[in-house]
Amino acid sequence: MEINNLSEKVKKASEAVADLKEPLKTEAFKKILDKLLEPDMPNQIPINYSPTSGMISNDYNFAKTKKNSSAKKRKINNTLNKSNTQKKEEAEKRKQELAKKINRTEYSEIHDLKRTLTKILYVLKIMRDKEVDGLTPPEIAYILKEVFKIKISGELASINLNRKESQKYVDRSRIVVGRAVAYVYKLMKSGEDHLDEELKKINNHIGPKAKGPKTNLSSKEP
Repeated sequence: MEINNLSEKVKKASEAVADLKEPLKTEAFKKILDKLLEPDMPNQIPINYSPTSGMISNDYNFAKTKKNSSAKKRKINNTLNKSNTQKKEEAEKRKQELAKKINRTEYSEIHDLKRTLTKILYVLKIMRDKEVDGLTPPEIAYILKEVFKIKISGELASINLNRKESQKYVDRSRIVVGRAVAYVYKLMKSGEDHLDEELKKINNHIGPKAKGPKTNLSSKEP
């Protein structure tokens, strides 16, 4: 049924909600009238207003449109979830490949390094020597844990790398992985020099290992 003027539109909207009770009647009247007043829609009376769902269905099948929209959103979400799962699998595979490059027996002195930051710098140095210049905190933590059996989380590695002191030793660059932001850390010359000093202390038995034999203060001279 075609409606040619505003008064007729109001009348038709009123007739469509005549059997409803307030406050649903007023709400339904507004929704139907809005639809009738849409300039790009043919002036046809919406029917089958549902007070429960708030949906108005007519020849343009508004309910079906909403259903199709929900299905489209689910499809998008499923695609994103699949993509995220795939990226996680790829990240895990990369960490495993990095770990396979290291022979732990060649770097046993890592266990003598006292500070977590120094151990992290050592991992960056090891991997740079193997032509992998730059690691993310989760990759560093994986190598420390799986190769050297040093328990550390990616979060803890990130905290150490973002300390003010660490800014002298590493360079940080931002990357985007999928829809997430990550950071890659590379060892700088100052960081390598600091690491070399710490390794020299170990090799020369300087520092904590340089303690002399304990003196028995209770012993008496003969």
